[in-house]
Amino acid sequence: MSDAGALPGRSARRPLTIRAETLREGVVWLAIASSFFVMFEPAAYDLLMVVAIVLFIGTGLKLPRALLPFLLLVILYQLGAVLTLTLVFDRADTQIWTTIGVFLAATGCFYSLFLAERTEIRARLIANAWVIAGVASGLLAIVGYFHLVPFADSLLRYNRAKGAFKDPNVFAPHLIFPALILIQRLYASDLKKSLLLVLPLGIIVAGVLLSFSRGSWGHLIASAALMTGLTVLTAPSPAARARILVTCVVATGLAALFLVILIQLPTVGSLFEQRASLEQSYDVEHGGRFANYVRGFRLALEKPFGIGIFQFSRRFGADVHNTYLNGFMSYGWLGGVSLAVLTLLTLFSGARYVLTPTPWRPVFICTFSTWVVLMIEAAVIDVDHWRHQWALLGMMWGFIAATAAYQNRLNAPGRPKAPPAA
Repeated sequence: MSDAGALPGRSARRPLTIRAETLREGVVWLAIASSFFVMFEPAAYDLLMVVAIVLFIGTGLKLPRALLPFLLLVILYQLGAVLTLTLVFDRADTQIWTTIGVFLAATGCFYSLFLAERTEIRARLIANAWVIAGVASGLLAIVGYFHLVPFADSLLRYNRAKGAFKDPNVFAPHLIFPALILIQRLYASDLKKSLLLVLPLGIIVAGVLLSFSRGSWGHLIASAALMTGLTVLTAPSPAARARILVTCVVATGLAALFLVILIQLPTVGSLFEQRASLEQSYDVEHGGRFANYVRGFRLALEKPFGIGIFQFSRRFGADVHNTYLNGFMSYGWLGGVSLAVLTLLTLFSGARYVLTPTPWRPVFICTFSTWVVLMIEAAVIDVDHWRHQWALLGMMWGFIAATAAYQNRLNAPGRPKAPPAA
């Protein structure tokens, strides 16, 4: 095992040629850039991730010690899933669901290992590829919602934009991270570069709005606010902080104006009014989502091995819509406790290192801000099988491991001090 990263001015070991490294990282870039299209399974993203994992394992992938707690908790979480599967092994789709869960967990582990090395380069690679995927998703949402293409209906569900995803509530959260990347770049750009960032950012934000996902609207606002606050704290000078705040105010005003114009369209305005209500009947009525949470957690206390995958909806007449409750229901106490510990450990470890001056701190801040709010949202929706949830979780730990190693080397006796991050 070894720690990752390299100090500025020091050459890192190169066990592979530049061409081979470009190939390896290129497969990951392509997988992330294709993540906007998941109408069919396995998606191109899934197949390319399998190729990337096999390729990296075959050509060398280091395991930093800092990742061991993360990997252990993920293994325990999935072990809970496998053990609980024995209760419903003969029931439809339970085996394939568990297999998919194990695969997605493996992709999260891969992201952590991938990002723990060559962190600055790979962080930029992931961010740029995800922005491309986000713009593609946003464009599909726009052309679908306004019926600008013959296949528009396949890009909608219940008159809500879903792009090339199966569900608007999964489609929209996928756009949050690239939106934050572009907003953060906007804070650091001059007027000319800012104009180049406004269009892709507008496309992505439009995708989130046209999904009519209340959770995603709040996710975008809360994550952007958290990212802005952390970026202000790490700004190198008062002038830089002032520029961020001014840009934030202007961007907020433009976003509000864009929203006002958008909801003037009859088809948008009526659905926006309906979805903007904080209380929906399926949430608060008797037997609704929140009532089922109470019943579910009471049942979890009586079932150490859970009740099995898909069994919650059979008992209560609705899906669980809570990642943490689902951990106990579908993966037993082992899975539920592992998930809770993993979430808290990731939160505290991320908060410990996210403000550390490193070359990859800006992307780390965007990852942290997106992931934290997503895991709050996970209390009202099940995100366990979301591809980008595992990507963000793995990225969090890749940044944690790389930042810890970077900090340790800087503090080593006789080491030159690195310049602060931009």
